[in-house]
Amino acid sequence: MQKILTTIFLAASSAAVVADPASLLVYRVWEQGAEPYLSRVMVTPGHVRLDEGSDGAGYTLFDRNNERIYNVSVDDRSILVLDSAQPLPALPDTLVLQEQVEADTAAPLVAGQRPNHVRLLANGELCAELVTIESVMEEAVRGLAEMKRVLARVQAATLSSMPLDMKTPCDLAGNVYAADRSLRFGLPLLERATGHSQSLVDFSDSHDADAALFTLPEGFNRRPMFAPGIF
Repeated sequence: MQKILTTIFLAASSAAVVADPASLLVYRVWEQGAEPYLSRVMVTPGHVRLDEGSDGAGYTLFDRNNERIYNVSVDDRSILVLDSAQPLPALPDTLVLQEQVEADTAAPLVAGQRPNHVRLLANGELCAELVTIESVMEEAVRGLAEMKRVLARVQAATLSSMPLDMKTPCDLAGNVYAADRSLRFGLPLLERATGHSQSLVDFSDSHDADAALFTLPEGFNRRPMFAPGIF
């Protein structure tokens, strides 16, 4: 973990001359059965990049202009391309979404804003609990929401083949019908759900990022998500 943190700070201090102004979010992520790790998110007007703090390892790149997501694997020199022209299906009557928002008047201000506690529910089932602040890092929040909606369209295209145990009300809400719901209340400082939690450890709206980080490597084999043999 210390190595990842060091990589982030070195990258920030030695950015190339040609750079895009980026919004930076760094989350500490815990997933059941795995060691905690850092997730770095960088957002520019044209792209969203997600990685674990290393400039040279695998990463996910979202092109905000053509609404296409690329999962880049350095180990096998491949790029999985995710996109879907299929619109999201309408929210079914059988799926009822609720949100409960409460201001934490006793909490200290974060970036000048009072945090809110948010509970996301689907059919009465608690899906996630968040602590959020409004009007902070809005471009980063907007970019991540765009990416989640594109992922939701991809998920919707495979909905008929999705196993039943992945079609719980919370799964359907979080992956398809309201994928960006956790970002509708501002910047998440903390998010907890079954088997997963993440907390914000650093953020900046003026991070100097090497423009090369928002490009795709040459010579890698591209595989469309819906090509025969992918599943």
